[in-house]
Order: sequence, then C-alpha cells, then structure tokens
Amino acid sequence: DGISEEDMQRFQGYFKRDTDATTDLFDLAKKLPSDKIDDDGLAPFQNQLPPALVLGASDDFIVDTEGVRETAQYFGTDPTFVDSPHDVMLGRRWENGARAIQNWIENNIAILN
Repeated sequence: DGISEEDMQRFQGYFKRDTDATTDLFDLAKKLPSDKIDDDGLAPFQNQLPPALVLGASDDFIVDTEGVRETAQYFGTDPTFVDSPHDVMLGRRWENGARAIQNWIENNIAILN
C-alpha cells in the first residue's frame, strides 16, 4: 500500500547517496529559532510572516502528529493532514498532497496578493 517495491528500491538508492552529506543535528538544534517562542508557542516574528501551509501525513513514521501541530502553532496556523506516508509526493497517494496544496493556494490567493 502506498509505494511499489521497485520505487522503494529506487528511493533507498537515493537515501544511500544522500547519507554522504550529513547534518550534525545537535549543532543544528542550537541554531534553530524554535527555542525562542512566546507564551502561546508562536514565533516572535510570526506577525511578519506571510500565510503558511504546514502539511502533515497521516501515515508518517518520521515526523509525528505532535511535531506537525507544534510547527503549525509556531507559524500561527492550523496544520493540514493528508492520507499519505512521510514522502507525500512520492507514493501512490501523491494526489492527496497535491490537492491539499492546491486547495490551500486557492483559499489563500487573495491574502497572498
């Protein structure tokens, strides 16, 4: 369900290639602005940001629901969840993510202009 064995093998080949460029997550965590939140969990600069779409996947085993909700809260918006695995645009259910993005753009185009 979600992705073919052939696609999985191909994507795993990409992961192998991508592991050559590593990120020091402990160092990155020290530099992220997310530790500077107000009492409501909002980014201190949130009122200066354009509208944001925070998209989560219902079958995501990498980024949990709590993380998606916290990210949305940080940016002052509600999260959108789609029926999909983590790699929303790579599986058989890619249209769920595309549809969510399209709906968000259509509903926010007046705000963005």
